[in-house]
Amino acid sequence: MDLFVADEDEDGYRFNVRVSVQELIQSLDDVYTRPLALALGWAAQARSELANQWRNEQNGNWWLVSESALWALGLASSSAAVLSTDNAGSAPSMSSILDSDVWPLAQSSSFPYGQGRAFIFASNVAQDLPSDVATAFVGASANAVADVQLHPAVRLSAVRAISNFCRHLSADLVKPHQSQFINGLASIIPQLSEDSAHIALEALHFALRVDQDITASLEPVISEVAMGVWQRYPGDVLLTSIVIDIVEDMAGNVSAREAFSQRALPVIGAAITQATDGMVVSSGIDLLTGLLKGVPTPMPAGYTETIFPVLMQVLTASSDSEVLQSGQACLKYFVQKDAERVAQWHDENGKSGLEHIVHFIAVMLSPDASESAALFIGDLVAKVVQKCGAYIAGNDFAELVRIVTARLATAHTSSFCASNIPFYSQLVIRHPTETVSLLSSMEFGGRSGLEVVLSVWFKSYLDVQGYYNRKISAVALTRLFTLNDARINSLVVPGDLIPNAANNGKIVTRSMSRTNPDQFTQIPASAKMIKLLLAEIEMDVESTFARSGGAGLSAVIDEDELDNDGGDDGWEDDGGDGLGDTDAFGYLDDLAGSDFDDDDDEDDEDIQADPIYNQDLNEALGSFFKQAVQSDQSSFRTSIVPLLTDREQTVLSKICS
Repeated sequence: MDLFVADEDEDGYRFNVRVSVQELIQSLDDVYTRPLALALGWAAQARSELANQWRNEQNGNWWLVSESALWALGLASSSAAVLSTDNAGSAPSMSSILDSDVWPLAQSSSFPYGQGRAFIFASNVAQDLPSDVATAFVGASANAVADVQLHPAVRLSAVRAISNFCRHLSADLVKPHQSQFINGLASIIPQLSEDSAHIALEALHFALRVDQDITASLEPVISEVAMGVWQRYPGDVLLTSIVIDIVEDMAGNVSAREAFSQRALPVIGAAITQATDGMVVSSGIDLLTGLLKGVPTPMPAGYTETIFPVLMQVLTASSDSEVLQSGQACLKYFVQKDAERVAQWHDENGKSGLEHIVHFIAVMLSPDASESAALFIGDLVAKVVQKCGAYIAGNDFAELVRIVTARLATAHTSSFCASNIPFYSQLVIRHPTETVSLLSSMEFGGRSGLEVVLSVWFKSYLDVQGYYNRKISAVALTRLFTLNDARINSLVVPGDLIPNAANNGKIVTRSMSRTNPDQFTQIPASAKMIKLLLAEIEMDVESTFARSGGAGLSAVIDEDELDNDGGDDGWEDDGGDGLGDTDAFGYLDDLAGSDFDDDDDEDDEDIQADPIYNQDLNEALGSFFKQAVQSDQSSFRTSIVPLLTDREQTVLSKICS
């Protein structure tokens, strides 16, 4: 059965002829969507005629023909829509496919793999099926998944069908069978191996979202199966991620939350406090994070008082990188959802919860600590700035800034540096003058804290991840520029790359780069900010992440006019930091459509309520540049414009025109 699941899984590990055909069809589908659907439809009809002939001749292989036709047809994204449309004879109809292939297979219990294909195909095209047909298959799937007498291939196919039905059909059609879905899935999940359990667990996750009240009534069943899977396979990343989603949904279900927490917390607590394997402890903390994400803000009474002390004890005693990373994410949600109670809680020595968190941050950012272990500490300290300003004394806050800045002064990895930039962005947006003064008063290895932070900020600006973090980083730079502070303007930083004749036209090896390192122009920090912000305009974060309802880049400049402008001379050589080539940001388009995108932004009420999150960054930057030019801030025309490349000057001109 594991092989069956692997063959059906798009990301499966097996490779065979069917997998090769699948890749070919999907590649064609990307380019020739409708023609492919039509071609497959006609091919499927021809195969259906052959299958019908063999079936009439009592040829036992007829089901293979129908099964392969439905399999291929199901791979084309628009096949259902094309075949369900009245094509006036230009394509086979969905009804003919149902009559010739789907129904015969669905009723052929002697051929379980063919019968299973009928379930999967029907669920893939569920939105385009007549309601009576869809209802029939929903009921059949509910019965099949719980029927222990059926072949495992049929039951697993029904599991896949349930996932699709719960996602694609209206709740009214699915709701009458939700209880049967959940109970059936709960019965089959314990029978599946680690390699197969994920398809049923994922189906359970979709099923429990249909109706909150029905889900709450089945909370004991859901809790037992979800926590049971995790206890069996705590090291399986895929299974754990699905269990975390289930935990988050159950914690967000008002009617099920209390009962679910009472069942889940002892299991999670035992894993966190008693397990000797760091992987199990880390996985347990991840489950706890999912629980915290699901509960409301502020958390229900008792959560912080009972869970927070246990978590801090575990993190204080651990040196495991995975445990520490998971702990940072979990602490962020404690601060995000229950900052007041965290601040009010004190241990037996009178030390507050926030003091414990600040101490943990200090340990993670100590000079001998691993940067990879502290990869998520930036999210935590940024959240502390957002939520805990009223609970931390001025001296303690200054000490937190000193701790983070001291570690940045010796940091090496760009990902670690970039992860801490949102902390300073939040500080600058809230208290720009005070932040500059505080950083200027610190010294690290002969450099002021201001120089340390701005150097890292400029170098790692393009590495900042996430829609909201990108926006606050840009807005914070505009605030710093607007200050026109002599302490900032006096700093000299690397600007544009100076072409290296020694390496021109060669593949530069590490030894060559050490012998002839890249050289950069030296420019004022204020000019560097303008360069970065002009590049931000061209990167067009609003369109990249498809979040804003604004007009995008066209609200600021005419892209076609810019591309046709003669201002490209010398642009390709501008960029040590890659700002000159907008193709360098093409990867963002892929990230915007992938799971990388910042789902946490959508779950964070503080971010959602921030005006910066909801404003159009392009328009805000356009207004900033117009104001800077008109008021000649920081001697803009004479001190900054001459340091811009031809391309940058063209962009600026288009913005201000």
